[in-house]
Amino acid sequence: MKSIVVNCPMCGGRYSRNITSRFLTCDYCDSRFALDEEEMEALGLGGGRDEAEYDDDADYEADEEYAGMDLLDIVDAECEDLLCRVDRDNFETSSKIERGLGIDGDEEIYLIHDDTIFNSGKNGFAITSAGLYCREMGDREAHFMSWEDFAHTRYSAVIDDSYIRVDGTSIAYYTDGDDDKEQLENLYQRLQYFTAKAYGTM
Repeated sequence: MKSIVVNCPMCGGRYSRNITSRFLTCDYCDSRFALDEEEMEALGLGGGRDEAEYDDDADYEADEEYAGMDLLDIVDAECEDLLCRVDRDNFETSSKIERGLGIDGDEEIYLIHDDTIFNSGKNGFAITSAGLYCREMGDREAHFMSWEDFAHTRYSAVIDDSYIRVDGTSIAYYTDGDDDKEQLENLYQRLQYFTAKAYGTM
């Protein structure tokens, strides 16, 4: 088994054990991140994934469950699964949050959250058929990440204070509770996995 030294992009911690998967979890800060193509090649892990390389049994079971489904159907199913485990009232849509995020009226909204106290739509996030929207506190407008761009992100989505970020970009702003935030982090990591598979970037 080959081994290389990898530094965690979040805390700089060194990871030097044998590596058998593209996705790693830092021993120091618990951040999840992915190896780049050169690191994968150095380890002899290039090419497609097979059953032995799956991160955990849950990913493999989900692959079997979602076999034959297109990406947006998977996104819909994953968001609905999250809504079954959290307070749905925190994820109600309104015209204000849709306008605040700049969502096109033709997009299907799978998950949306207005993070303002009086539901003014000035910050929050959404997962839609077009991609990911996030408007941070004080931002004049939301930023958008398409599904294709999400498929090409290098590091795993992680919680950073009130945000969930990927490759330094905010993809969710949520202040309504740590338990829900952890559920959201897990959702975005799973969506990242399935999006990378759909676009052939893993």
